[in-house]
Amino acid sequence: MTPEQALIPEASRRADTAYLDFVEGIREFVLNERDGLDHDIDQLFAALEQRRGKAYASYDEVAEVMDRTAVGPLRNRLMRTQQEMQWRRIVATLEPKRAALEAELTSYEERGPGELLLDPAFQTPDYANVHFHLQPGGYHKDTLAGYLYHYSTKVFFRGLNDSDAIHKGAAKPTPVPADGQVNRILDLGCSIGQSTTALKEKFPQAAVWGIDHSAPMLRYAHRRSVSLDIDVNFAQRLAEDNGFPDGHFDLVYSMILFHEIPTRIAEEVVQEVARVLRPGGLFVAHDFVSSNNSTPLQLYHREFDCRYNGEPYAQQFCHSDFQGMMERAGLKLQRRIGDGYGFMNTWWAER
Repeated sequence: MTPEQALIPEASRRADTAYLDFVEGIREFVLNERDGLDHDIDQLFAALEQRRGKAYASYDEVAEVMDRTAVGPLRNRLMRTQQEMQWRRIVATLEPKRAALEAELTSYEERGPGELLLDPAFQTPDYANVHFHLQPGGYHKDTLAGYLYHYSTKVFFRGLNDSDAIHKGAAKPTPVPADGQVNRILDLGCSIGQSTTALKEKFPQAAVWGIDHSAPMLRYAHRRSVSLDIDVNFAQRLAEDNGFPDGHFDLVYSMILFHEIPTRIAEEVVQEVARVLRPGGLFVAHDFVSSNNSTPLQLYHREFDCRYNGEPYAQQFCHSDFQGMMERAGLKLQRRIGDGYGFMNTWWAER
């Protein structure tokens, strides 16, 4: 067991672990690329596109096909049901330990390495009052939000990120500025800090800060980084108003942040990124691909997420001009690469 795996919250009962393993299996059945429902959908549209001689370019076109099939409604029902099942059982299995877990968070607040800066006067913006991915209370209303989120990602990623492999894999190819200097890094919307610690491991000489609007997530992130003995810092701040000095950072990083905020806020965030980057500094963002470059399945999946899975802003982002946002802020795009699966892009831009 890796140190990261050892920090995943434990269920109160073995029956809960088994139940959540079953829910993870439902998700695997839907999403598996070789023999799951998503594979069947990809095969269906490959045949249809070959027959009609052109691609399906809009959600309405895709939905007209999918809603007449058995696999479309079945996929949607299973995706919604497995989310509801996982949250009910995760909440139920952690609730008996609530007092002990809250005390654990408190005991870590003053411990190092690293700092935890919380703002008792912080006002959560209205756009963040969303039950993202159906998480009860969203990311900030339950004091155990970090524990709930961490366990849920075990199910969500089907075990593939239990050792932070996804976050470490994303951080590993992060480039350095042309002058080679990476002394200060900012991780936007860091949630439970998996990207923050991955960046510190990639750039051990750098001072790394992770910011997020959610105090419960930050408290958990700090407890987690301290337990891993990784020297990173966390602060309760907004990505669009982070409070750091002008030109302070060599690298600003975001991992799947922009599809979870409205487009108008995304524009403000990018302007703020440009403000706190030094000349020659880099902005690295990982997020969803544009709807203009999406497969039929991706179009169908994202619309389902927006309507039924707590992702109200995802389609806004996928239809936005993210490169234009960067250019308007004075950031010059250096490179954009895909993840090989057609779901994610990585943008590298220079100040």
